[in-house]
Amino acid sequence: MTAVSVLDDQTAAAIREAITAARSGRIPEAVSIAERALANGGDVAALNAMIGTLHCQTGNLDAGIRHLQAARQARPSDPVVSSNLATALAQKGDFAGALDALSEDVARTDPTMQLLRVRAFLAQQVGDYSAAIRTYESIVAVAPEDWESWNNLGNARRLAGDIEGSVAALERASDLNSAAPPIRLNYATALAAVGRVDDAEAQLRRMAEDFPQDTKSLRELHAMLKELGREEPALEAIEAASKRDPADIELLLALASQRLNLLHTEAAEEAYRKAVEREPGNSLANLGLAVVFELTNRTGDLSNLVNEAQKRGVGEDVLNFIRAFDYRRQKKFDEGLAALEKVPDELETARRCHLLGQLEEGAGHYDEAFAAYTRMNEIQRGDPTRPEERAAAYRTVVGNQRETISAKWLKGWREDASKCDRPSPAFLVGFPRSGTTLLDTMLMGHPNVEVLEEEPTLLKASKILPFDALADASDQRIEEARNEYFKVAGERTPLAPGKLLIDKNPLSMNALPTIRRLFPEARIILALRHPCDVVFSCYATNFKLNDGMSNFLGLDTAAELYDLSFSYFEKAQGLLGLSVHKVVYENVVGDREIELRSLLDFLGLEWSDDVLDHESTALSRGRIKTASYAQVAQPIYSQAAGRWTNFREHLEPVLPVLEPWLAKFGYSL
Repeated sequence: MTAVSVLDDQTAAAIREAITAARSGRIPEAVSIAERALANGGDVAALNAMIGTLHCQTGNLDAGIRHLQAARQARPSDPVVSSNLATALAQKGDFAGALDALSEDVARTDPTMQLLRVRAFLAQQVGDYSAAIRTYESIVAVAPEDWESWNNLGNARRLAGDIEGSVAALERASDLNSAAPPIRLNYATALAAVGRVDDAEAQLRRMAEDFPQDTKSLRELHAMLKELGREEPALEAIEAASKRDPADIELLLALASQRLNLLHTEAAEEAYRKAVEREPGNSLANLGLAVVFELTNRTGDLSNLVNEAQKRGVGEDVLNFIRAFDYRRQKKFDEGLAALEKVPDELETARRCHLLGQLEEGAGHYDEAFAAYTRMNEIQRGDPTRPEERAAAYRTVVGNQRETISAKWLKGWREDASKCDRPSPAFLVGFPRSGTTLLDTMLMGHPNVEVLEEEPTLLKASKILPFDALADASDQRIEEARNEYFKVAGERTPLAPGKLLIDKNPLSMNALPTIRRLFPEARIILALRHPCDVVFSCYATNFKLNDGMSNFLGLDTAAELYDLSFSYFEKAQGLLGLSVHKVVYENVVGDREIELRSLLDFLGLEWSDDVLDHESTALSRGRIKTASYAQVAQPIYSQAAGRWTNFREHLEPVLPVLEPWLAKFGYSL
């Protein structure tokens, strides 16, 4: 109740009687007693304060606020009245009104500083961070051990944009109370925001150890690592979180999504099915299954899923999304467009725009298709891993390496006396979307071939032997890098004796110097396709955004990388003398046997008719990691050649960049 100095006898008696009734649970009677006293001329402030408080206790906030406002008007400096009014207004969601009710002058009359804490919280809620910061700073100046206020100060500073100040305050809060997971989580988040990601990771990992039942630290670790593009450690974090709380459907879906992002399709399907078992109508789980079936060419399962999901009670929005996937596979493009049109804009993800583009293109609506692909790339540009910056950095690296290599540079190479005890692999390279996946699928059919499909073999080896160290690398360092290469390869394929290892990774065309240093006898298969088809197809594909593929978010940067990559490749090939065999996609489409016989001769392999049955090979190989997963499971069709002509107008700005390569490779506009 409100604090008063002197009350008239009538008011004092009414308050005593009302308190007695309230303590006995007779709140309406207590209100009536106070109201009668107020009507008979009792103390306005005291009685309105009592009536307002009683109404608030019963949940009648509107009436309570009305009376408390009357009490505050009569006695504006009363801290109890102001506090009760502020609390009621905050419960109604009127934080601005609550902040106004609890003035700074009134809050400072409270020796416990609790009202200052309330006022600071209210200021933070209305976005007045400077007031919140000023108030919290005044509290910790008097009570430096108040870890809650240090924590709140850190949050207020972060919201105000003072990240460094936020870290300092949260570090102090964490030091004062390391047993509070929310404080340490806030501290780790602030560390990440200020760019101290290693410290943030260490803090989150310690939290995960210190609080073995808690999942929040692992959730945050997963989110941070994912934003940094560290997909494998991010998977480990979300797997650990889901293991701690298997019943948490959100964790299970995050686990499934992360597995799918890494194309661990079997494991993703397992997680999505568990989610469906727990919540049959869960939209994300059912849609996730559709994506898994789409990526693994399981057209029958995709068709069946439409009816199964409908029986499970999945909403129409997601059902239409799944139907659109199925219609695209059946080449029922108009039906697919009609289904996708019923999917609301809130589901406008990059995957949805990609599907829309494919359906529009299949229906012959080329301008609409291009608009959908453009929207897909606009969405991808907003990815928190800053793909455009990473793409620019990648082009800079390729350009710098191209300028570095020269006859003089090569002459300075230290001779490598080490001997590799394994046969050299062959490397299948070429600009993405040049037919490398079709080609590696054909080669997989050969009984004496093992194919690695876009595995980080050279990436891992390059961490031991980076480009800058190639020239003067010691025998020991070269051998270490080579051993790391085969270690990574051996984790992904048997490396059976007598079989030729073919390492397919398109943009390894920008790694010829590393290949030459590790494997001087390596044979290089260069896949070629019409440059305009290649660049457009890259632009129209929903790639996983690694540093190289991030260049395809714009036609200009895709063309720029094409020019950089081939000029680098040609210069490196001329200097390094590696054995290169070109396979032209359009020739494969025209007569695959002639093209494949020539390739097998180059690789020193006997002819095998099995290489011609790429459809069976594609269906038996299971997961296909690349964007060509659907095409390679189908018959070769000539429409893929010349696809770009339907989008000629949109490619006009980049044709000057590509024209020299068109002429060089024998293509025309």
